[in-house]
Amino acid sequence: MEADFKTSTGDQNPGTELPCGLQRDEVSNRLPQLLDITQAQTLRDLVTARLGNGALVLDAGAVERMSTPCVQVLLAAGRAADLAGSAFQIINASDVFRTALADLGLQTEFSNWVV
Repeated sequence: MEADFKTSTGDQNPGTELPCGLQRDEVSNRLPQLLDITQAQTLRDLVTARLGNGALVLDAGAVERMSTPCVQVLLAAGRAADLAGSAFQIINASDVFRTALADLGLQTEFSNWVV
């Protein structure tokens, strides 16, 4: 089963600036409800491809379940973006998303990316 990763442009506040300097009307990638081990490879492929094009914004508002492998993929993506000097942001993080980071003790690691 493949993940339902969706790409969208805009939101209810187009043109507003995110803390990283990106505009909300830039392309963002909506993460699926289920981010478990079966989705880790698809997530890795998505972030690798998108980071190759520069800035990446992930919308985590729909995430209802997230496993450690997907957190590891996101952590690696954030670190790779930092090393490349590319912007990487996670917007609209759901409570489940934030709880997964807290359970793994990674809130500090993600503090520059989750807005």
